[in-house]
Amino acid sequence: MRTIITCLLFGLLFTRAAAQDDPKSRAIIDRLIEKSKGYTSFEAAFSSRLQSTKDKLDVQQVGTVKVKGKRFRLQMDDHTIINDGKAMWTYSKKSNEVTITDPAEMDQDLDPSKIFTVYEKGFKSQLVEEKTEGGVVVQVVKLFPLEAGKKPYHTIILTVDKAKNEPRSIQVLYKDGNIATYTVKSFTANPELADALFIFDKTKFPGVEVNDMR
Repeated sequence: MRTIITCLLFGLLFTRAAAQDDPKSRAIIDRLIEKSKGYTSFEAAFSSRLQSTKDKLDVQQVGTVKVKGKRFRLQMDDHTIINDGKAMWTYSKKSNEVTITDPAEMDQDLDPSKIFTVYEKGFKSQLVEEKTEGGVVVQVVKLFPLEAGKKPYHTIILTVDKAKNEPRSIQVLYKDGNIATYTVKSFTANPELADALFIFDKTKFPGVEVNDMR
């Protein structure tokens, strides 16, 4: 689940690269940031694929994420993660269990509500190419973490829809050889999201086992 969330966040990445960027990739990234400044909420549908040649692994999943302020709701197959700002609830439909943790203890790289700020620094970038993909002109940018020794990955490949100025896909290349590919199916900025979406209501999960780890 951690790998999936990391993939999701990079898939929705609007990041400012460091001074080592080439001018063309920096311009693309800056346009993404400028557009994101008008977002007070957003929702997205996505698909992900985790591949490992070493472990002969090929896992494909679909999901959705909804964010409003500091609150979020992430749905990934039979897992649901809800952060209401005071507690984070991780629910497994298969086991009918939910684990409660303190949002303050969450890795900031994994917080969907901060994807437009947490990556403002710490990367250099390079424009790889501009091409047509499925009738859409896209720009492909590589991102490299400056503190590579502290990250489990070494390269992120971001594909941007040039006309819409939105991410289309992402690949996270991990040091262990794993490749996580994330594709945005739909993205909506500033939707009307009900507050009830960001509350875990135990009455809607009969017999749920609660593990409070706070």
